[in-house]
Amino acid sequence: MKNSKLIYCVVLLSFILFFSTTYKSSASLNFSDFINVSNQKNDTVVGIMFYNVENLFDTYKDSLKNDEEFLPSSSRRWTYKRMKQKFTNLSRVILNAGGWNLPVIIGLCEVENSLVLNLFLKETGLYDLEYRFIHYDSPDQRGIDVALLYRRNNFKILESKPYNVDMGVGERPTRDILYVKGLLLNTDTLHLLVNHWPSRLGGTVASSPKREISAHTAKKISDSIQFYNHNAKIIIMGDFNEAPDNIMMTEILRAGKKNDTLKFINLALHAEGAQGTIKYQHQWSIFDQIIVSKSLMNDTSKIKIHKPVQKIISLPFLFEADPAFGGQRLFRTYSGFKYTGGFSDHLPVWIDLSVKR
Repeated sequence: MKNSKLIYCVVLLSFILFFSTTYKSSASLNFSDFINVSNQKNDTVVGIMFYNVENLFDTYKDSLKNDEEFLPSSSRRWTYKRMKQKFTNLSRVILNAGGWNLPVIIGLCEVENSLVLNLFLKETGLYDLEYRFIHYDSPDQRGIDVALLYRRNNFKILESKPYNVDMGVGERPTRDILYVKGLLLNTDTLHLLVNHWPSRLGGTVASSPKREISAHTAKKISDSIQFYNHNAKIIIMGDFNEAPDNIMMTEILRAGKKNDTLKFINLALHAEGAQGTIKYQHQWSIFDQIIVSKSLMNDTSKIKIHKPVQKIISLPFLFEADPAFGGQRLFRTYSGFKYTGGFSDHLPVWIDLSVKR
């Protein structure tokens, strides 16, 4: 009897010690470890995401911007409660887009200001996951700008600057192109350009010259980077309001398929996951794109493309039934002026980088 009690105690003690050790080791992990935990012994997979979040406004009047549409007293009744619901929705996308692999870098467009970004990070807990942001006020009259979210423990900012896209005298100003330079996982430097080219308001052909100006501006920025370092690792992301095979992409930006002889690879030409990133009536289009320099295809590089595709993030909750044109449409915050509490009129896009550590 004494021996059986002794054996029982030893087994029980071993059981307790095992789970105590397991708990301590798991407790030492936090979300900063989830870049790609399953691949720690080899290359680390880093997610890069772009998302047009559609009208991310605060609830306060800005005397310098035409933001009257998104105020509590406006016809849209844009209240603090509705803004917080938008925060919750967008954070849900960010936390689910890559599974356990949280995006290290997120390009955003249609963001009003730094205040709303700060509220977004603080209200959703993304701040506690080490997300920070870079934003500059642009001359856009509505105040919808581009911005960059990044996890500061994985991406160290070295430089950032807004580049003005000059539309000419008398023309309506547009968004800047945001340039950010940073050190990824303490290995190598990335150069990022976040874009939101002018919309097709007024017609595709009539508005095309404005997007051409944006394309030439982005080209000048990338040329200047490559002038000083022809092997610079560049990522150009954005809502371009043009298809990936449009001549602005292929002939101005010089971005094509992975086997082309052009300087950049438009990974949207190798898209998977959905028919497009935006739907107009019956038609889906891929306006949201991530373009990379060919230096990111070099197998000997510390940072390279993990898989040469652009994933269109098509989480089920981002859609709703489309009674007018059939199939599905995107679940937006508003349907016309009716509040529906959805997400955006665009789907996010994603690429994976492989980093040798």
